[in-house]
Amino acid sequence: MRISMPLLALGLSTSAWAQSGTKPHNLYSSTRNRADLATMGRLQSCGINAVAEGGNFYNGLAVDFYVVLSEPFRSAAAAADELGRARAFGINGQTRMVRRRIAAH
Repeated sequence: MRISMPLLALGLSTSAWAQSGTKPHNLYSSTRNRADLATMGRLQSCGINAVAEGGNFYNGLAVDFYVVLSEPFRSAAAAADELGRARAFGINGQTRMVRRRIAAH
């Protein structure tokens, strides 16, 4: 099955990305030249929604990288639950507290 980035991005609610405060997100990969569609596909096949976005859209992430990350969670415990599910499928990641910027700088 071929998975396109817009299709995966549509799986996330737009209100989730419009959050204003710092929230826990799970980061699953970071690449310089292009989005990591393989990791996104693996996450999707596990029932985990994720999107690839530029790190420059987030305070606390390196700029000029694509990051595959989850939507924000209400709590660190909820992020840890999803990260545990991903790890059970052999997908590495980490929970980070980040805040999405309104526009890239």
